[in-house]
Amino acid sequence: MELFFRDFGGRGRPLVILHGLFGSSNNWQRVARGLKRHARVLALDLRNHGRSPHAPSHTLHDMVQDLEEWLQDAGLEDPILLGHSMGGLAAMAFAVTRPSAVHGLVVVDVAPRAYTHDRSREFEVFKTDVSGYESREELDRALEPRIPEPDVRQFLLMNAERTDSGYRWRINVPALVRSEFLTELPAFGGTFRGPALFVAGGASSYVRAEDHDLIRGRFPAARIETIPEAGHWLHHTAESAFVALVRDFLRREAS
Repeated sequence: MELFFRDFGGRGRPLVILHGLFGSSNNWQRVARGLKRHARVLALDLRNHGRSPHAPSHTLHDMVQDLEEWLQDAGLEDPILLGHSMGGLAAMAFAVTRPSAVHGLVVVDVAPRAYTHDRSREFEVFKTDVSGYESREELDRALEPRIPEPDVRQFLLMNAERTDSGYRWRINVPALVRSEFLTELPAFGGTFRGPALFVAGGASSYVRAEDHDLIRGRFPAARIETIPEAGHWLHHTAESAFVALVRDFLRREAS
């Protein structure tokens, strides 16, 4: 699969950013620019998201295979993978199954376990017919009763693409609804012994205290950092603190 990507430039070891569910490379532009002094930064649109192709299947196996093909086509060797949530699961799955192909990991607010988070509210939003709307302000007002949190609403609306007759959703909703990627990682055997940074949000439930031993069991060199008061989208809500942690990791590990 020919994935869409953004190359933000920079020098040194490649840092490849993998976004989370309902995200895209577009969500990572500010962070990417903040990191390119320490690595060559690239951000992907994973399958069924952003400007990458749609496919009927959406599994961790699919995303790992897509990433392997993309790295080969791009001629990138020994990268650091930075993945948030779904992207973090894909990065971990890639690293434990292909440890010699990865230099290091940055895993953002997710642990190497199965998840059962309910995303029905968001999927209902993406089933909304948005073809008749004329502005993002109109769309925002229409979604407010179902998604009262402004930051979540704006994040979801980044998937709305302007057309000649209104808007359309970029993501492949049917494939994502059928996906079981949140439960798949425990089936991937192996460990990754290279450098790894896990960054958790203190106000998020995705990485619990009891997950720390699980993380170190699969990633023995892992350093685990928590940003207090930050939620799941900590790279937006706590951008400065997050970028500082990743910069420090890159200064030590990207050479």
